[in-house]
Amino acid sequence: MTTTDTATESPTIYERDGNVARVRLNRPDSLNAVTPALYEGIRDGLDRAAEEGARVVVLEGEGRAFCVGADMEKHDETERTQKERREYVWQAQEAAEAVQTHPQPVVAKVQGYAIGAGAELALSADFILMADDAELRFPEVSIGTYIGGGVTYTLADRVGQARAKELILSAASLTGEEAAHEGIVTSAHAEDDLDDAVDDLAADLAGNAPIPMEFAKAQFGRVGRATRDDMLTAEAEALLACMATDDWQEGVDAFAEDRDPSFEGA
Repeated sequence: MTTTDTATESPTIYERDGNVARVRLNRPDSLNAVTPALYEGIRDGLDRAAEEGARVVVLEGEGRAFCVGADMEKHDETERTQKERREYVWQAQEAAEAVQTHPQPVVAKVQGYAIGAGAELALSADFILMADDAELRFPEVSIGTYIGGGVTYTLADRVGQARAKELILSAASLTGEEAAHEGIVTSAHAEDDLDDAVDDLAADLAGNAPIPMEFAKAQFGRVGRATRDDMLTAEAEALLACMATDDWQEGVDAFAEDRDPSFEGA
């Protein structure tokens, strides 16, 4: 089944094809610069994917860029009150958190630019596939503002605190190829091959059993905050829960019968 929301005025577009959902940033004329409505659209799309039982979500940008960060023209148009500034900041944080805590894997497809808030959204995903020549950058300190989206955690988790500090405090720019070499993103691809790489990964993930994927993603989210004993206990409890599902039996049967399993999420 394929469903699509394509309202031209919407800052995001939601699509679902089978077990794969897509949330597309839809402000191509501004290179998908973030706005409160765009952040809301990301959260709504992720919520809908979860409600519909999608097993993987692709987060992508329409047009030439993934996301260039804050819409500076919008910032210049009005003087925000302190209350409005606080609301805007927390909309950004909550959108990043929604990506990070979505129950199933999120794949970010990055072409063109992922800068500032765009880089923060990309790093919130479980997998980041990036065009070789795309640009990843955290420019905030160079323009008098500050990073968000939990990037002091997500970036340090990928490359270590020393390298994360260097990238943030120097506002350095990385290509997709460089970011993949450092382990910041999952992989880099020629731009013409990026769509196929994302589709292949999404299809592979969507073919897995969704219940254990959800357990695994949740447990990885506890790394650094839980003790080893806590993690061992959580793994055992998750395994026992999986063994009580129809999908567990399907996996066992498919292995014994040398065929691909067909999981139902139950």
